[in-house]
Amino acid sequence: MYESFYGLNKKPFQITTDPSFLWMGKKHREALSTLKYGVMDNKGFLLLTGEVGTGKTTLINRLVQDIQGKAYTAKIPDPGLSKYDFYRMVSRYFGLPIEVRTKSDFLAPFSRFLNDAHEEKKSVLLLIDEAQRLKHDLMEEIRLLSNLERQDVKLLNIFFVGQNEFNSILLQPENRALLRRITITYNIEPLDQVETCAYIRHRLKTAGAGYEIFSSAAMDAVFDFSRGYPRQINIICDLAMFFSSQVSRRTISRKIVDQCRERISFSVDELPVETKNNLRVPAPQTHYRPTQKTRRPWFSAARVLGTAVVLMVIGSGVYVTPDPLKARARQWVRETYQTYFTLSDEPSGRKQPAVKASQSTNADDARAAPNASPQAASTHVSDQRLLPMPSRPPELSFAKTADDHPRAVSAVTTPVPERPDPADAIDWLLKKRKLKKSADQ
Repeated sequence: MYESFYGLNKKPFQITTDPSFLWMGKKHREALSTLKYGVMDNKGFLLLTGEVGTGKTTLINRLVQDIQGKAYTAKIPDPGLSKYDFYRMVSRYFGLPIEVRTKSDFLAPFSRFLNDAHEEKKSVLLLIDEAQRLKHDLMEEIRLLSNLERQDVKLLNIFFVGQNEFNSILLQPENRALLRRITITYNIEPLDQVETCAYIRHRLKTAGAGYEIFSSAAMDAVFDFSRGYPRQINIICDLAMFFSSQVSRRTISRKIVDQCRERISFSVDELPVETKNNLRVPAPQTHYRPTQKTRRPWFSAARVLGTAVVLMVIGSGVYVTPDPLKARARQWVRETYQTYFTLSDEPSGRKQPAVKASQSTNADDARAAPNASPQAASTHVSDQRLLPMPSRPPELSFAKTADDHPRAVSAVTTPVPERPDPADAIDWLLKKRKLKKSADQ
């Protein structure tokens, strides 16, 4: 899209793993030479680890290209397979005409293939990418494949390529047998700022650029965004070249890189939180929890102890109380009960008159007077003051209403006015006026 604008032969920052764009820095040259030595010398198990986007796949593609003609290679891109599917894929990638139904269907022809490759003086390399997806049972099957060997040489080289999480998987107790067979390991680190600038220049030069397309400030901005991860470098550089071609600017400035950075929906400025085993921490989940009210239990040690103390105080008080006061208290309770709680259904003939408090007190004093000393008399008087006897409640009487009284019949009858005969009405009226006039005089 923008190749002709910059005078390029092809896009320099494709995300695809093109070995021709591999930038061989110090770290990558060391990793490539180490892994190549392990394959050509038949070291058995090899391991290459690194973070996402550090260029692991590009590096192993370059390795396969360099050993082409010297070894048979097969690459498993996704090891999340069952046991028999894994055997079928290995057979197909090595070009073996095997119909795998059982494990023996695979082992016998594959063992002949390894021996034939050794006779041809060629190595056999099985590449397993994304090794962190391997399950334990399949890892054990892969380990057993390494038993196909001769006394003097290994016939099969197995190359694990995965993220740093695979290191913690190998450290698990059930995988210790496989861990002890790994002879060569290498970990790829991200690029530093100087290596990032050299990486950008290398890819532009490989694509046919005849001048410095990115300014020094722009490359520094690319490193600030990518933190040295090649995949992130490719993403932001490709977007910056596109926007710069749209505004007809052949040199990309820091301002353009910053604008592209704002348009990218993700950023690696803040790396994900990692544990000590380099495992990513899962995102926190919020769960609703209803508020629970804390209630104190009714039966507790403090309440039992308090109740026991109160009962001990009451019991000791009753124990040290003088006998006259105890007798007076019993009499007070008895008379109170007889006064207020007399049974209503008791026959009236058997009812005994209630004893007044003053009479019972005088009677007790009279009985106690002949033999009592002055001190006992004073104690008896003080007991009366401490526990006064209750008096019987007065009987309430209510005035009778008019409805309660029968209506009395009046003894005096009202005279019925006499009615004159209509014929003598005038004479009767004159007579009545005369009587009234005489009465007034």
